[in-house]
Amino acid sequence: MSKTTNGWNPIQKGLHWLIALFILFAWGSVELHEFYAKDDPMRHWWMVLHFSLGFSVLLLVMLRFYWRATHGRPTLYGSKLQRPLSLLVQSLMYVIMLGMPLTGLLMRQFAGREITLFWLFDLPPFVTKNIDLAKQLGFMHKELLWNALLVLLVLHIGGALWHHLIIKDNTLRQMLPFGKVK
Repeated sequence: MSKTTNGWNPIQKGLHWLIALFILFAWGSVELHEFYAKDDPMRHWWMVLHFSLGFSVLLLVMLRFYWRATHGRPTLYGSKLQRPLSLLVQSLMYVIMLGMPLTGLLMRQFAGREITLFWLFDLPPFVTKNIDLAKQLGFMHKELLWNALLVLLVLHIGGALWHHLIIKDNTLRQMLPFGKVK
């Protein structure tokens, strides 16, 4: 179903902002765990939070894919150059929002480590241990995908501000949680 509308519906807006918050908190939790010694239980607590938030991002992005496929998207604003650039940045962000949790999950799996989710259950390794592959996945997760996400976030936020402050269209207003489209 490919419908176009005049604005994002509340579910799409909610998923957008919830995913953004979870990514921010996942980053914060992995940074905060570094303040604790390897044997300190708080270090493990922050990592469980990181894994749980990353897993949540994976589930929420899949839900967002489903919702977007069944409910469409608003018509894009901007020039003939801006619209495909916007779609490219958004598409790459989706790839990274799926790739980050998947590479994190697989990195732990191939390292032979369990993953505690939500302090409720442990996901045991389900693949044969392969430390070299775990290291490659770790590099992808921590270096390639993370840095690519930062670049795309700058482009995404910069584009929204460009539309709002320079072009003065409804691009930003239609995604704000309580934004009213003029």
